[in-house]
Amino acid sequence: MLAAAGRGAGETDPHILMAKHLGVGWTALAATLDVLKGLVFVLAAREWGHLDPDWQALCGVAVVVGHAFPFYLQRMAGRGLAAASGVFLVLLPVQMVIAGLIIVAGGYARVTGLASTIGMGSVPFVAAIQGQPGEFVAMAGAIFAILIIRRLEGLGEVTRRGISPGRAVLYRCLYDASQPPDKLNPWRSREGKLPQ
Repeated sequence: MLAAAGRGAGETDPHILMAKHLGVGWTALAATLDVLKGLVFVLAAREWGHLDPDWQALCGVAVVVGHAFPFYLQRMAGRGLAAASGVFLVLLPVQMVIAGLIIVAGGYARVTGLASTIGMGSVPFVAAIQGQPGEFVAMAGAIFAILIIRRLEGLGEVTRRGISPGRAVLYRCLYDASQPPDKLNPWRSREGKLPQ
């Protein structure tokens, strides 16, 4: 599995590879542990460390950076969504529930990449609208930026397939994919045709 992993397209994400090679049970366990990683560190900063909101926000950003860009096992680094979810569940729970519902709906529609972009991108906006502390709004924006930067690591692979750099950025940032959105259409048949 390590040989299949890479820092490129979403298809090489550790959770996707685990589902493919080890099954859904192990994948669910790994994803749960990644969410708990984000949750526990920020909860400890707030409850045991009694840190101010600005330090809690900084701790949240640091957890996601460490998850997405670790100094060890870089080829098996996550995309950051699970760790970010744990951070948001502690500091911005209502906003994370809204994001989670969007992601789940996207999963049912088979457009998870787009749904995760919309869901996680909504967190800073919903937090600002609901009057959350500025530190948490800034943290949510920074975490979303980290998620997008992590997705951009697959650009070289996409452009080598003959896709223009502008379209490659769009596919990676918006869809977390290496292909045009029409190939991601859930209503497309196995032959690649849309139903009439």
